[in-house]
Amino acid sequence: MAKNKNEYHVVFFDPGGRTGWAHLVLSVKAFTKPENKVLPNILSWNTGEFEGEEHDQLRGCVELIQNARYGLMPFVSRMDVGSEDFELTQLIGGKDLLIPVRMNAVLAWECQRVFGTTLQLQQRQLRTAITKDRLKLWKLWPVKGKDAFAAMQHAVTWVRREKKKSIERPWKLDN
Repeated sequence: MAKNKNEYHVVFFDPGGRTGWAHLVLSVKAFTKPENKVLPNILSWNTGEFEGEEHDQLRGCVELIQNARYGLMPFVSRMDVGSEDFELTQLIGGKDLLIPVRMNAVLAWECQRVFGTTLQLQQRQLRTAITKDRLKLWKLWPVKGKDAFAAMQHAVTWVRREKKKSIERPWKLDN
């Protein structure tokens, strides 16, 4: 939903039987100078969960990415799309065990084919530093469901990593 040229959209998913999602919209200004903080430059955010059959959840994911990328024209936003990487931590689980693998494969393909971007996979352990209390402190609460909470943890972790990288290589504002 790019309302101006200097928006950065972060969309993250936590796929599974129910797919959590988080969408952060930030001003690029947060990444232009080391002293610019991220929190005051969050323009909007939202979370949710997609339920139902896999194909219905994937349709919701692709629509969310499309709206983040091309939403309110005339501007195409800067965007990163990510998902929790699948780790086989159990050996039994039935037919639903590999849902995250299938969903990430389709999302990676859609991101590349339609949006020209790469799906960023993030390990589950990276999100654990982002607690419910921290999200409340940062005014990124309430989150709608446990899978949406996991997606928000991933999104915030991603943004923090991008901010750290921008200190060495500041972003430029579009005119």
